[in-house]
Amino acid sequence: MSTSTAPGEHVADGRTRTPGQLCAAGQDGYGQVRDILQAAEGQEVTAIAAGAHHSLAVTAGGQMLAAGYDSDGQAHGMWKAAQGRRISAVAAGPLFSLAVTGDGRLLGTGLDDFRQVAGIVEAAHGLHVVTAACGGFHALAVTADGRLLAAGQDRHGSVSGILAAAGGAKVAAVAAGELHSLAVTEDGRLLAAGLDDLGQVSGILQAAQGRRIVSVAAMGMHSLAVTEDGELLGSGRDDHHQVSGLLRAAQGKRIRAASVGSLHGLAVTQDGRLLAAGRDRDGQVSEIAAAVAGRTVLAVAAGGAHSLAVVAPDGPRGRAVRADFTDAAGGRERLSLQFLRAADGIDTTLVSGQPARDFGIREGVPVQLVVRRMAAGRDEVLGDGSMCFTYDEITGVVGVDTRASRPPSGLLCTGHGANRFTFTWTATATATGRE
Repeated sequence: MSTSTAPGEHVADGRTRTPGQLCAAGQDGYGQVRDILQAAEGQEVTAIAAGAHHSLAVTAGGQMLAAGYDSDGQAHGMWKAAQGRRISAVAAGPLFSLAVTGDGRLLGTGLDDFRQVAGIVEAAHGLHVVTAACGGFHALAVTADGRLLAAGQDRHGSVSGILAAAGGAKVAAVAAGELHSLAVTEDGRLLAAGLDDLGQVSGILQAAQGRRIVSVAAMGMHSLAVTEDGELLGSGRDDHHQVSGLLRAAQGKRIRAASVGSLHGLAVTQDGRLLAAGRDRDGQVSEIAAAVAGRTVLAVAAGGAHSLAVVAPDGPRGRAVRADFTDAAGGRERLSLQFLRAADGIDTTLVSGQPARDFGIREGVPVQLVVRRMAAGRDEVLGDGSMCFTYDEITGVVGVDTRASRPPSGLLCTGHGANRFTFTWTATATATGRE
């Protein structure tokens, strides 16, 4: 299970700030692919996790989705435990699962032979948890104030060793392999402990030496880390080139998130391109690559032999937005919203109740906004102001500079990701736009 604090659209544990569409591919013997896709159909997803044979996802509304092997309640049991709660993050191990609620409560279900579930939930009781990770037989969690929690099997120090390595340092991210643990301190220092038979601990520590780490991933006997400048680091088992192949694919590219499964690995470039390497017998590499081809990838999760990804909703590319305009009062008379900047050829009018329109923007300069009531015979100005857009050259994302913008009083702007916006007129003002 991977955890990321990478910049841009990604946040911790397979989460994304921008809701998107779920994609899945690979082994599907227990419905971990088809059933999770069916559960997510028509919904936007903000978080994902992949276990050995089960899948978890969270909708934009905080609803838990789960599918796949459920021998110990790691799938349906997690779904049931999450009912009536708003979920913000999920983690999946081979046979157990964890979830974090919006108010910081940690939930857990599944195999608990080493108290990896009960122990971590007890450790988190009364604390505000922000992220968690599932290993083979142990679990990790981080509180809002950076405290590291750990529970479960500790034969190789995957629990006591990582706690000792953290000491009193504040932790920002965690990841857990089969019998080893990774953590990132708030100042970007990588910590690792546990079984090191294939260099999954010593190798990643050596690779990260002197570098500031922002993201980590682990599963099985592998470890991945992403540096502040976007370089991908990796170590551990590599019999299917799941580490070396991914590192080669990432060479010369800026990486912002990564995940590793039992025998394959996934990474996302700064511009949203998916990289994948490793064993592909069930299509966990080639089929997920085909599923997201041409789409902007927001988050990834690699499981036992399947892969999950969240892709950005379809929307305009480059310096363009798709916007619609609504009247909160729902009046009979139509309202219009005009975007005007003659110097740059911008003159677009949105009409309340009509479909969204695509139009180009110019970043860093004010665009005039005029709200009108479309009355018979003449249009009546209800409000005017300006808006400044921003544009990220790397991600292609258009945003709004709230400090430089001066929208009409009563006009709200809501972003939906993928350069899509809704403008809502909430004022009851008449002419001149002054309430």
